[in-house]
Amino acid sequence: MRQKIYSYIGFAVRARKVAFGKERIRAYIRSPREKKLIVIAEDASERTKRDVTLRCERKKVPYVVMFKKEELGRLLGKPEVSVIGIEEDNLVTAILEMIK
Repeated sequence: MRQKIYSYIGFAVRARKVAFGKERIRAYIRSPREKKLIVIAEDASERTKRDVTLRCERKKVPYVVMFKKEELGRLLGKPEVSVIGIEEDNLVTAILEMIK
């Protein structure tokens, strides 16, 4: 399951349907999109996890804590990424179905 979700995130990255970075994540959480999913790295700082999870819970955005910062960064061609938002509706649906 973990590998399949990782490949789905890879598809979203190649389609340029991923939000990352503090301001883009905050805007993504506030956005009126119907289907959203936040992926938080397991080794993200406690402050980052708390901030993002509180925002997600307030706006009723589903989130999952999975993967390491290095793994998420590798997908995006960056050294490390703590949080990403998936912007592709079909991939959000597929990942949420796998997590249930």
